[in-house]
Amino acid sequence: MNKFWRSKISIEKYKSLVSHSNVEKVNDARQNGENNMKRKERDMSSNAKIDMGEKLAYGFGGSFGASAINFFTAGFILIFYTEIMKVDPLLASSVIGISKLLDGLSDLVAGRILDNTHHKMGKARIWLLRMIPFTIVSVFSMYLMPMNMGKAAQAVYMFITYNLASTVCYTMVYVAYMTLNGLITTDQKTRGMNAGLQMMGAVLLSVLGNATIITLLHKFSGDVQHSAYGDRRGWLMVVLIYMIIYVISELILIYGTRERVKENTGVMETQEEMTEDEKKKAHEKSLNVPFLLTMKALFTNKYWIINLVCGLVISFLMGLESTVASLICTYVLKDVAFYQVSASVNAVAMLLSMLLGFVLLRKMGKRNAVLLGLVIRVGGGLVMAVNISKMTILLGGVMAGIGYGIAGCAFASVIQDTLTYGEWKNGFSMIGMGNAANSFCNKVGNSLGTIVMGAIMSATGYVAGLAVQPASAIMGFKAIYIYIPIILEFVAIIAVTRYDLDKFYDDIQKDLEEGKYAPGVTSYFEKKAQGEDE
Repeated sequence: MNKFWRSKISIEKYKSLVSHSNVEKVNDARQNGENNMKRKERDMSSNAKIDMGEKLAYGFGGSFGASAINFFTAGFILIFYTEIMKVDPLLASSVIGISKLLDGLSDLVAGRILDNTHHKMGKARIWLLRMIPFTIVSVFSMYLMPMNMGKAAQAVYMFITYNLASTVCYTMVYVAYMTLNGLITTDQKTRGMNAGLQMMGAVLLSVLGNATIITLLHKFSGDVQHSAYGDRRGWLMVVLIYMIIYVISELILIYGTRERVKENTGVMETQEEMTEDEKKKAHEKSLNVPFLLTMKALFTNKYWIINLVCGLVISFLMGLESTVASLICTYVLKDVAFYQVSASVNAVAMLLSMLLGFVLLRKMGKRNAVLLGLVIRVGGGLVMAVNISKMTILLGGVMAGIGYGIAGCAFASVIQDTLTYGEWKNGFSMIGMGNAANSFCNKVGNSLGTIVMGAIMSATGYVAGLAVQPASAIMGFKAIYIYIPIILEFVAIIAVTRYDLDKFYDDIQKDLEEGKYAPGVTSYFEKKAQGEDE
């Protein structure tokens, strides 16, 4: 009997222990699950220091997508028109140049659309998603230009298809992408890292593209004797590859990032005397700041103007130099394949220098890093000015790559800082229009660069496909590729010396986080709400 009761007590004790153990295990599992959930939760505060995964999604996903489009709407489209379709270079460059002026105006429209977008996904990412199918169709349309068209028909076809691809689709994608960096966080270091990774991603795709473009064109072309750049079949196949890259990259960007920064919300929390409906109504109206007021705020922002001058110089040079590097290799060095080598060396130097750029950015600040990079870039131009040969192009290209890598790493996020300063100074956000207006001016610079390039090439006697170009044409190539860039880079250096926002940006960021603005400045939201009350 005693054994029976002892056994029963032991069994009950065992069950109790097992039950207690299971409860502890369940509690431990629940606690671990909650801890894991906390670790996985995104920091959605406006000044969040985002994790590396989101930085990579923005930097590499976004830059791969935008660069894949730009590669075939800006980088090589003039080569396609002149070498494959045999369009007169002055006609082709004029159509592209005029279109880029319209392209610039479309940036202002895109910025206005973004500022007035209030979607559950935010302002920027929803437009990146919407533009995917339209972009693919429009880019292909440029490269499906019929053969043997008359000059007038060529001009009309190029104008329509180029503007669909660049003025409408690429503009919306690019403005939304640039704006997204300012919407992810207000933290200056995170923005700088995002912009640096964006530059690295763009350069990496450039390395891959420039290292393989000629090889791929020859591989996919049905008639490699058509030109040094293959035939139209080869171009369409390469465009297909890059459109696949674009789609995958955009999806990574869209679903790998979040928009945390909201406009004009700091003062709402202090308006305790207003009803919720009044707050909501006034807030919604305050988001739609009048266009002229926004433009006045931008053009009285000295830091935005400095950024604009540097951007104009860089974009002008991009339009000026975009095609000439391959033409110098083809007609001066007599080695079209060397373009892949020189462009890759330049891009690799730029990519590696960006790693150094992150370090210099923290130690020197954005202003000094940009200055250092521009000075090194000028040095690269002077090397090539002495003599054009494979050796000097490689050496000058390495120096140019290092210079642009260091400067670009710092410069890429300056625009967002200038717009944060503009919000503090004026009492309202202008992030969409600010990025759009900046992009507009840059496209104007790129347009002028393209027009000047075409005019110089035409005036100096360049003839597409002619094995031996006249001496005047060779001098024109040198002016475009070496002499004009050196002069304009000195202009950019002078502008950057006037930039000192780094010294007090942290104070501006802190004020905005607390709902404060510059001394004597009242929130546009608050003024609008008080006006309605009156």
